Order: sequence, then C-alpha cells, then structure tokens
Amino acid sequence: MLVMKSPLNIDLLALFLVAAFAYVAQGQTEWTKGVPFPKSEKPLPLFNGHDLSGWEGQIAKYWSVQNGAIRGANEGEVPASTYLFTKKSYRNFRLLFEVKQTRGEKFSTTHSAVAVLGEKLEDKGDPFSFKGPLLMFCNDWGIWDANRRNRVYPAGHNGTLQQAAEKIGDWNQIEVLVIGDHIRMVANGQLVIDFKDQPGMLKPAPIGLQLHSNQRPQEYHFRGLILAEKPEDRLLTLKASK
Repeated sequence: MLVMKSPLNIDLLALFLVAAFAYVAQGQTEWTKGVPFPKSEKPLPLFNGHDLSGWEGQIAKYWSVQNGAIRGANEGEVPASTYLFTKKSYRNFRLLFEVKQTRGEKFSTTHSAVAVLGEKLEDKGDPFSFKGPLLMFCNDWGIWDANRRNRVYPAGHNGTLQQAAEKIGDWNQIEVLVIGDHIRMVANGQLVIDFKDQPGMLKPAPIGLQLHSNQRPQEYHFRGLILAEKPEDRLLTLKASK
C-alpha cells in the first residue's frame, strides 16, 4: 500500500533540514568557509549563527543576533566603550571574521575594534569595558592600547593611511594573527597592521567586539568569527602585491 506524505510532513522535513544546515554551518560565511586553514590548525567557530552562547556583555542593552550576524547597536549614549566578550581566553591565535558598519555619522568618524590580549575592566559603571590592545577598523585603522598607552600603531599619526583597504558600508574581511609579541591584521587582502609589542605587554584574554563610547546612534555587524589556536606563522588571506 502506497503511503502519501502530507504537505505538513514535507514542511516539517524542510524546516528540519534548514535548521540542521544552520547548525552545521556554525555561523560561518562563504568567505570564511573558503579560506583553507593549514592542516596543523583546527579552526573552531566562536559564533553559532543564531544566538550568543559562549559570549557575555551588556546583551540586553546593546547586543543581539540579526540575519546570522552579531549586531551591536545603540540609540542613546554609550558612556564608556562596551564589549561583547568570549567566555574563553586566547593567547596565540588566528581569527577570521567579517565586519560591517551600517549606521553612524555618515560612516566618517565612528569606528569599532576587536579587543585582544588585555583584560576586562569596569569603566563608568560598565563591567564590560577593556584595558589593552584594540585592533581598530572602519574609518580608523591601527592599534589603540586602551587605558594604558593610547595609540601604538601606526605611531605618530591617526591611521588614515590604512583606510584604502576599507569597504565603506559593506562587509570587510579581516584576518588577525597573533604569535608571541607579534600582531598582524589583514583587511580585504591588504596588510594593515604589523606590530611587535614590548615583551610582557600581551597576555591571554577574552576576545571582545567593541561598541565605541558615543552620544549618537551607531551599529556594527560581525559574522564568521572562526578561530584557530597555535597557528602557523603565515597569513592566509594576504593578496600578493602587483
């Protein structure tokens, strides 16, 4: 006897397959999936694409998930820069992610950053602030050593030379490589940070996504967020110079 599947069963199966695919993808994007990691590295997702498991911060106030990306946004004032932190700390690693600024003063003055190799700090009543290196992007590229030394890279100017790599208002593809005291960052195939810090300044720390202190609305989206510990000493996304 032939048993016909009802439309309801077919719909449930389709929903199951969609959910299963989303779970397997674990928040990756077409770009991060297309980057071939060395066989010696084990890339792991920091973001599962549908909730903020494994992260902590002012989630109810500033952070959410939208269309498979982490969204950081504010309407009113952000008194001190606030961060969405991983619950785990990292020291030597390779990190891939994509970031896009979708709102904020005509995309001209606001910026964001990923916080690494420092420590969580309470600032102006926010327990999710940060002390240490901020790898900055969107309008201002370089390293700002928050609550310690201010700008450390590039030294002596405001970082405008690095803006040529930026895709304004679109997804920027970022690779961060940290080995010992050496920090490198590639944006859209171009090397924008190559910095060797003083011995003893960098230490294991959570990775934080920044929502900068601001009195006006701003919004940033982060996706991908794939990390491998004990990386090989070579950049994977740097494009050859012409």
